Amino acid sequence: MEYMTTGEAARMLGVGLNTVKRWISSGNLRGICTPGGHWRITKDNLYAFMRANGMSIQDRNRTTPARVLIVDDDPSMCAFLEAVLEQAISLQIQCVNDGYTGLIRIGAWRPDLLLLDILMPGINGLEVLRRIRADPDLDDMAIVVVTSMYDQPNLVQAARSAGVAAILPKPVETCRLLDIVGACLASPVECPDE
Repeated sequence: MEYMTTGEAARMLGVGLNTVKRWISSGNLRGICTPGGHWRITKDNLYAFMRANGMSIQDRNRTTPARVLIVDDDPSMCAFLEAVLEQAISLQIQCVNDGYTGLIRIGAWRPDLLLLDILMPGINGLEVLRRIRADPDLDDMAIVVVTSMYDQPNLVQAARSAGVAAILPKPVETCRLLDIVGACLASPVECPDE
């Protein structure tokens, strides 16, 4: 059975995330709640909802590529992460170099996955996490922390407490990154031979 996030369903339906959540809450659209408190919808239930409401289903197998936002103040790390992901899976990827711009881009673009550095000037990654978790509209966005501060238990614990999907130490292992991104996006990704 194939599941999709409320964000994916919203994009397919051409409505906002809150609209999809209201439809689930009212019982109009069948969804299941994961142990982590996130809603998932089977494709069959989404298509049934679309048919019942007179919405056309153009291509049942075609969905837009997932959106990934990279927030890291090191341009070479942004370029590396983007290059690795582009070679392995079809994604829409954007990079920004500070937490403030990252928050603006999150609000405007609504990525499915955020790759977030912790140590940045201005608004650091922990503050970005705090602000994201304060916004219920962003519950479905998966977050992976990519940090050189992996050896600092307090920072790692703070990130874990914010409910991130994973924490990756720098330098990043390519295959581990692809495994985690694939799991977050529910899209199997094979690691290229290194």
